[in-house]
Amino acid sequence: MRKNITRFIIVCILLFIFKGFLYRSLVNYTEIGKRKGHTITNEKLIDRIKKETINEELTLETIAEISQEITSKELYFVSRSLEANPNTSFKTKEANCIGYAAMCNAIGNYIIRQNKLQETYEFKHLVGKMHVLGYDIHELFSSPFFKNHDYNVIIHKKTGKKIYLDPSVYDYTWIDRVCSE
Repeated sequence: MRKNITRFIIVCILLFIFKGFLYRSLVNYTEIGKRKGHTITNEKLIDRIKKETINEELTLETIAEISQEITSKELYFVSRSLEANPNTSFKTKEANCIGYAAMCNAIGNYIIRQNKLQETYEFKHLVGKMHVLGYDIHELFSSPFFKNHDYNVIIHKKTGKKIYLDPSVYDYTWIDRVCSE
């Protein structure tokens, strides 16, 4: 019995350690569209972003990390229709997957603009389908809420490197990168 408990604990630890790799191996996002970005005007959110970016070397990775981290700390997921404006979401603290991606996108774009990095980086709000082992999971649901899923990409324009982010998945699983076609 003790041996089985030890094995179970080891398996759980390994699953936790390799959860990002497993998720990226099993789940793929397919882009079907884009959403228009929002400009951040909320002074408290602007102050929060400035606080997080002070003395930071702003690379593709750090912009992605800061954008997801602030989004995760400021929002709580709800599965109902809400306004996707990050200025409103910051006040209400609630968002669905559209609001999470909109907030992450707005934060990333704010960082890029404020630091005059538009020639180097681009941050986009994407709409897509999630496929688990190649199967479109949106076909399992009849609710219009599950017809697609929102996520982000940050692109290094000079090298072509892309990082795909799903801030709503990150909030619950700490998986900081996803795969997309």
